[in-house]
Amino acid sequence: MKVRYIYSACIEIETKDIRILTDPWFTPGAYDGAWHQFPLIDNPLEIIKEPDVIYISHIHPDHYDPIFLHKLFDKYGKKPVIIPVFENNYLLYKARADGIEVTPIEYGLYGDTHLYVVPNIHGSASDIDSALFVSCDGVNILNLNDCIESAKHTTRLHSIISRHCSELDLLALGYTGAGPYPQTYYDFADPELEFKAEQKKQQFFKRYLDYTKLFPAKNHLPFAGKYLLGGKLAKLNDFRGVADAYEVKAFDPKAIILADKGEGEIDLQTGELSKERKQCYSKEDYEARKLVLQEELLDYESEICISYEKIKFSKLVQSSLVNALRKSENLEDYYFVFNIMIDDKIREKFVINTRKSSAAILLSHSDNLIPRSEYYVDYRHFFGCLTGVYHWNNAEVASFCNVRRTPNIHSPKAQAFLNFLSIC
Repeated sequence: MKVRYIYSACIEIETKDIRILTDPWFTPGAYDGAWHQFPLIDNPLEIIKEPDVIYISHIHPDHYDPIFLHKLFDKYGKKPVIIPVFENNYLLYKARADGIEVTPIEYGLYGDTHLYVVPNIHGSASDIDSALFVSCDGVNILNLNDCIESAKHTTRLHSIISRHCSELDLLALGYTGAGPYPQTYYDFADPELEFKAEQKKQQFFKRYLDYTKLFPAKNHLPFAGKYLLGGKLAKLNDFRGVADAYEVKAFDPKAIILADKGEGEIDLQTGELSKERKQCYSKEDYEARKLVLQEELLDYESEICISYEKIKFSKLVQSSLVNALRKSENLEDYYFVFNIMIDDKIREKFVINTRKSSAAILLSHSDNLIPRSEYYVDYRHFFGCLTGVYHWNNAEVASFCNVRRTPNIHSPKAQAFLNFLSIC
């Protein structure tokens, strides 16, 4: 069995029976125009070999890229696309809407190659992901993608893996974290910002090591979550707390950092490496890429052309609040204050309570309301989120909103409330 690294979570797994392509993301501007590749992959269609099966781990746009999938089909013809089995399979519905035929599976057998797709679900409103386990002729790989550790998921994976081996040949897993924290929660002048960014990096390193202990393997492939922010968000890149995969080598001797663009490959039967990256990406290349990306437009800047005066925001927020309270799991007071921005100036403010039993009304002020999160958001993107053009989860991952919390403590249930704050 061979594993060839393309970019981020995109790898090729090749057995004697089948070639599997995983999570190919190559369309610039994932997450509504925010996420871009670094390093840039100019010609992915020339790099990627013809797949027999394409595996999409979950719905996040740096894993599910329908535009590129159609390009892949144009070159190689339609290919089977396998996805996880979920009770509410939003990826299935999204793919159908995008004209892509997908098949939810738990297990597939291709000659002597066993494929298992194991979903990992964390509550009704949080991340939905899956893992892929591949076994052929005594060689075994586990691809954890962006999975967050859970006892139920780990137990299920162990029960499958134990049928085939006591030690994996390769564990592919995340080593760093995306999301808006800390770069959108602090002012650039705040000395806490750099500290929080480094703290976040170390927390994800710990999660990486915890997973390596849970799933013993001969080799580790730190991958996925590789991106830079573009447009007006480019200034946030230095404060994301996102590591270079090569940094993992400092504390994990089993880590292999395969070169990008399909140049890096490992033969898991012989242990032979074709090309391994020997250092972090250069500062010069990083800075040059940032300069290019800061000229990009975010989607709402080109797609939302309606003027502020024509939008009935009070009605939109009120209707969205009714929907969100109906689905809210938050049983305590937590307030959101939305500062609606035009050209970096506050034009209007909306205050709501996320507590499930609260009245679905807009509050008249935010003075002394605790706990609360104050959002500063461009009116066009706010309009898109309320109407379902964009999604709050994408807005969060993409760092679209600046947020100030009082106190500065994360509330998962209040945050999950935002996923339902729309008229749809």
